[in-house]
Amino acid sequence: MLMLPVISDPESLTTPSSTAQTETAFDLLTDQRRRAVLRYLNDNEDPVSLSDLADHVALEERDQASGTIAATGDALLGTRRRIELSLRHVHLPKLAAADAVTFDTDANTVSLCETGTALLAQFDHCRRD
Repeated sequence: MLMLPVISDPESLTTPSSTAQTETAFDLLTDQRRRAVLRYLNDNEDPVSLSDLADHVALEERDQASGTIAATGDALLGTRRRIELSLRHVHLPKLAAADAVTFDTDANTVSLCETGTALLAQFDHCRRD
């Protein structure tokens, strides 16, 4: 049976359901790179350059807490470039569309929004339970 919105209730036409919001949050948080982006931005108050963000994600994926990409060798430089491309064309646009981050493509900087902070808190809360 097909369910149609109630026309007499205008909110039923425009208000997203909590289920849709939960699915969006789940989709955003299922990817390890997007979680790494949110965590890194949460630790930095100022906007972060895309290249610094890619460095951080590359090092995190190698289980290195910090350091410089140059110190890890040429193989990781190619990985870092692929990560930067995936952040620019896949992950940051998804996070920006959900208002979790602000991605300034002209300045190549990324900053965390309130929604991103809330998503990260929601993820951390779920991990503790």
